[in-house]
Amino acid sequence: MIRKGMVLAAGKGMRLHPLTLALPKEMIRVGTRPVIEHAVLALKAGGIKDILIVVGRKKEAIMDYLGSGERLGVEVYYRVQEEPRGTADAVNHGRDFVGQEDFVVIYGDNYIKPYDVMEEITKYHMGKKADATLVLHPTKDPRRFGVVKTDADNRVVGIVEKPTLREARAYEVRGGYLNIAGILVLKPIVFDFIERTKPGKDNELWLTDSIELMRRNGCKIYAFTFKGIRYDIGTFESLLKADRLEQGGQDSTGKRANAIDLG
Repeated sequence: MIRKGMVLAAGKGMRLHPLTLALPKEMIRVGTRPVIEHAVLALKAGGIKDILIVVGRKKEAIMDYLGSGERLGVEVYYRVQEEPRGTADAVNHGRDFVGQEDFVVIYGDNYIKPYDVMEEITKYHMGKKADATLVLHPTKDPRRFGVVKTDADNRVVGIVEKPTLREARAYEVRGGYLNIAGILVLKPIVFDFIERTKPGKDNELWLTDSIELMRRNGCKIYAFTFKGIRYDIGTFESLLKADRLEQGGQDSTGKRANAIDLG
């Protein structure tokens, strides 16, 4: 059973200016809750109650809101990423927290439903005896995300972070792409590869580059294709869609009130 989770909440939220000049994007409301609370509740639904939040600028808003986690029935800890050096650097801040256990990483601006898919994801990871499991979701535009290519056994055979359309062409599947949906399950061996990761796009250390390095060195990287509802609320368009859905289509437990097909 996986007991520990990590929420990455240190991004700048540039595409949500001017809102994110005043508060971190993870504190923007989706329905009646900040989006980071949805991420925490998804972890909790998977049995994960020891949660590390990696915070950055304007960290006080997140820390004041979540506190110790007692109100949500979890235990919350914090690490501060002083400079935005990328997702691999953010995860590396949790090395002492994780110890020798497998753990889940979820991006703090990630809105997913139903919450209870998290239990299915962790069981899949353990069943595959994977070194890393990447949760994938279909997308038409690959340029904002890491996209993945898999084989017939759902083993990952290629990863590219935020590709151009030309770079993504080799990853196209039936007219679309499978993007990393802001959720990963990792063994602590990932930290060894983070140490070997070189700065990539925007001169940052990308977690997807660390995982691609793992793959090239023979680690078992598997994909779990998530068929529920998922929005990265990093743009006003996706924020609006997630908010409308949360207010009209879900019950308080995070289970679907109605079947909704987002294509």
